Amino acid sequence: MSLSLTCVGSAKLINVSGEIDMSNAHLLTELVACACHSSAPPVITVDLSAVRFFSAHGVSALLEAQHIAVTTGAAFILRDPAPCATYLLATSGVLGDFRLNRGDGHRPRPRSTTVDLVTPARGDSLTSG
Repeated sequence: MSLSLTCVGSAKLINVSGEIDMSNAHLLTELVACACHSSAPPVITVDLSAVRFFSAHGVSALLEAQHIAVTTGAAFILRDPAPCATYLLATSGVLGDFRLNRGDGHRPRPRSTTVDLVTPARGDSLTSG
C-alpha cells in the first residue's frame, strides 16, 4: 500500500493505492488521526480510486478513521472507491455510512506539504540484506 497526504489549508487529501489488508490497514487509520490534529477541523478526503485489493481490515480501518474524524469535528469523505472497495463496503452493509464523492473533479491543489508512505509488498522485507 502507498499513502500520500496533501494539505491545502484545513483540507487534507489522502491518496491510497495498492492493497489494503491486515498488514497495513492500521497505517491508513493512523494517517487520518494525524491529519485530524490541526487548528481548525479539517475536511479529510480519502481517495480509494487506485486500490487494487481491499479486505475486511480495510472496512474496519475506514470505520475507525471516520470515527476519529467525526469525534475531532472533521468531515470525512471517501472519493472514488475502487470497485473492490465499493463491493466490500456494500456487502458488509456500511457503504451508506460514508459520505461519497464520485469523481466530481474537485481535487485540492497540492501545497508543498506532501508526505509519502510506502509499505513493502508482500514478501518484501523492511530490513536490508
